[in-house]
Amino acid sequence: MKPDGGMRAAVLCGALMLSGVASADSVEVPAAPEDGGPRNWQVVNVSGGLNLRAEPSASAGIVARLEAGTLLDNLGCRGAEARAWCDVQPLGGGPRGYVAADFLTPAISPDGSAATGPDDSALRAGQGDYDATGSVPCAMAADQSISRCAFGVARSGGGYATVVIDKPDGLSRVVYFRLGRAIGAGTSEADPGEFRASHAGDLHTIRIGDERYEIPDAVVLGG
Repeated sequence: MKPDGGMRAAVLCGALMLSGVASADSVEVPAAPEDGGPRNWQVVNVSGGLNLRAEPSASAGIVARLEAGTLLDNLGCRGAEARAWCDVQPLGGGPRGYVAADFLTPAISPDGSAATGPDDSALRAGQGDYDATGSVPCAMAADQSISRCAFGVARSGGGYATVVIDKPDGLSRVVYFRLGRAIGAGTSEADPGEFRASHAGDLHTIRIGDERYEIPDAVVLGG
């Protein structure tokens, strides 16, 4: 996060809260992504962890505890017990539940922006509507020398992108990025192994079984 990211996030959070709707409990409820709200939250203002609850209630069962800084998907918010509660899930997968909106702020991407509104990157990529094309280092087997594979990328802001890589066998490999992080790939039962991703400097290294792809930040973030 950039040095002024916290201040930017706080201002943005306030704006998004004001753009929400009043609930039956007369509280402002943050907007969902489909209504222009943030796609992701970050947990803030907690020291010992935030309770993720099964229902939007302080008395509901605790599903998990979330540490400060945890990134969450915004699955919609609602009013209950005179406060706003948000339906969330950790970025990339995990237990789903509700947390009080008081402990959330819009998550900031590595490019310094907060992703808001619907994510259309996968849809556009599926239609071949790319923001950029080029080639990235790739290898299809553990003992194979690195070569280059053509790619196309569709971006939707805030570090959200879908990268489609053309493999030498004529098939494609799709890699999904959220908030500048590689979170998964298009796979099937015939694929060679699990998805693994690491990031060092400005390079993402993606492995799916013995397949390897090296994707620079510039492909994901643009600019």
